[in-house]
Parts: sequence; C-alpha cells; structure tokens
Amino acid sequence: MVSSWSARIRAERKARLWDVHTMARKLREVAGGTGPLPDHEALVRSIRRWESGKIGTPSERYRLLFSRALEVEEKSLFADVAEEDEVVSLLRSPVAGNGIFPPGFTVESVEALLGRLYRLDAEFGGNELCQVVAQQAQAAAGLFSSLSLRTDDRRRLYLAMAGLTQIAGWLSIDASRHAEASRYLTATIYAAHEADDPSLAGHALGYMSLHALYRAQPDRALALARTAVDLTSAGTSPRARATAHNRAARAHARLGEIDACKRNLDLAQSAYATEEGEGEPRWVGYVTEIELFAQRGACVLDLGLADGAISEIEHTISLVRSRTPDHVRDLAHYTIRLAAAYLSKGEVAQATAIGASAHRISVAIGSARVRERFAEFMNGLSAYKKVPEVRDLAEEVRASY
Repeated sequence: MVSSWSARIRAERKARLWDVHTMARKLREVAGGTGPLPDHEALVRSIRRWESGKIGTPSERYRLLFSRALEVEEKSLFADVAEEDEVVSLLRSPVAGNGIFPPGFTVESVEALLGRLYRLDAEFGGNELCQVVAQQAQAAAGLFSSLSLRTDDRRRLYLAMAGLTQIAGWLSIDASRHAEASRYLTATIYAAHEADDPSLAGHALGYMSLHALYRAQPDRALALARTAVDLTSAGTSPRARATAHNRAARAHARLGEIDACKRNLDLAQSAYATEEGEGEPRWVGYVTEIELFAQRGACVLDLGLADGAISEIEHTISLVRSRTPDHVRDLAHYTIRLAAAYLSKGEVAQATAIGASAHRISVAIGSARVRERFAEFMNGLSAYKKVPEVRDLAEEVRASY
C-alpha cells in the first residue's frame, strides 16, 4: 500500500530538483556520526522503494535523516505513520472469514471501528481497505445471532452495520469491485430502514447513483438520485440532502440537462447552508465546502463548459491543498479532472503538464477508480501522441507500472 509519507518524501525531493542519487548523498551528509549507511547504490534502491511504498516505513533513524536532509519537521513529513500502523493492525485483525469474532467484540467496538475507518478512508484508497471492512462487517453481523440485545442496542447495531456496509460499498466503488458495491449498499439500505433512518438509506442510494454514473448508466443514476432526494427530504441531515441533490446534478449533467443540473446544485448549496441543529451524523463528515465545489466542477466539466470547469476545479484543488493536504486521493482525482478540462479546450501542453502531476500523485494511493479516470484522460490524450510532451508522459506512465 502506497502511503502519503511516500508521496511526501518524493515530492519534497523533486521540489528541490534532486534526483535519487542526490537524495542519497544528502542523507549521507546529514548522517554524521550516527553510524554507517549502506553503499551508495543500495541506499538509492532503498530510497526508490520507500518513495514507491514497496517497503515499510523507514526506521526512526532514517526518518530523522530525511527530516534533516529535506529540512522539514519529522512529524510533518511522516505525519501518517501512526495511521498506516493502524491500517496494518486492521489488516491483521483476527476476524475469520466464517464470521467468528474476537472476544470483546461489542456494539461499542463496532462503533469505534467505524470511526477509525472514516478517518482512514480520507487517505487510503479502497484497494487495501475493502477486505478489512468486509471481514469486520461479517463479524459485526454475527452479533445479532450471538447476543440478546435490547431494542435500543439493536438500533445502535443496525446503524453501525449500516455504516460499515456503506463504507464497504464506497470502498468497493473506489476499488472498482462493482458486484460487491451493489451488495453492500443494498445491505445498507435494509439496515437503515430497520433502524428507521431515512437519511442514511437515501445517502446509500446516492452512492448507488454515483456507482451507476461511473458505469455509464446516467438514466439509472438519475432515478436512484431522485429516490435519494425523496428519502433525505424527510430526514434530519442537511448534508445528506445536499449530497442527494449533488448526485442528481451529476446525473443531469451527464445527460446534458443544464437547467436541471444547475437547479440541483443550487438546492445542494442551500441544504448545506441549513442550520445543523445538534450536529450531523459521522457518515456525512466528508460533505464539506470542498465537496460542494468538487461536485460543481465535475458537473460543469460534464456539461462541456471547459472554462467554468477549470475555474471551479482550480478553486477546489486550492482548498484541498490548504485545508486537507493529507487527502491525497481527492487531490489526484481533482487534478485529473483539471487536466481533462484543459484537454477539452485543446490546450494540450497545459493538459499534459497537469496530467503528469496527476499521475505522480495517483501512484501514491491505492484507488482503482482514480486510475480508471487517469486512463480515460490518457486515452483522450492519445490523439496527440506525436506531441513530444505527450510521448514523454506516456513513457513515464508505462515505466511506473
């Protein structure tokens, strides 16, 4: 699994115009009397593998050396090491495929696990986390048959199960595991109805709408989004309503329906601005101002309005960089959209330069969905394969796989 720290040390090196050989020399310079380092070629190989995420986290000594050489605070450079350790512990969690769960697995532990997964999803793509959530959801389901739960506890467990299956569905979408995504999201809707939470059911339908959109089924996406709008209109979550209207807007945009798209974008903005009362559920924690701008940019791009899309997407990227720089998957996704917007204007050089940046970001995460969007961009760029910059990018992409 490629980590954010891998992307950061690579980005910091390239920002200084250092190649990996220079990086190795810099590490040796700051090592001083801390002990011998491997020979130059061995150190270069280690740096390449660290940057690609193909070996584990550098030891404390090497983290300190990278910090000194790059003149970046160690806690900032390797900020996600604790989160990565958390993912590794989840991957090694003793949950068997037959649904047997470890001692002490309770409603409370399911809720706590869900909170951890919401945090981890922002940085790690679905490729790695799908298996984790699948196993944990199966184990949590075993609680229903193994425990005598009070009515209140059963509702809590239904809500926790709905949360687990919903994030499993989303991660399956991100990993392009289409059958699994449909199965998990259907389970979410059932659990949400059992818990009498129409907003959560509508939110899951919104994910199903997005899933249909990614599978080139805009009519189905619109039908699902409309049902999501109906369900969330009676609920208590303004952000869930905003998301449902965004899903409808995306479907209308893909169908070329400008007025309906803009109307739903405005309704999403209005819902988001609604007073939140006692607070929003955790499963809409990702719905922020950044998400609203991102969805608007995607809609404008699908409508073929390149200049407007560029403006919206550039603003979205600036917000991500300033507010949530650890959300590498989002940054990769939006940068690909920006490259596609420039390409739609025929500005090949600019599109290629941005596409190259998007590629370097995307290799740092495990998201099949992001790689598919980048492949679509490269397919569009293939019409200009005689352009030297395009050939260079194509070669860089081939070399990275």
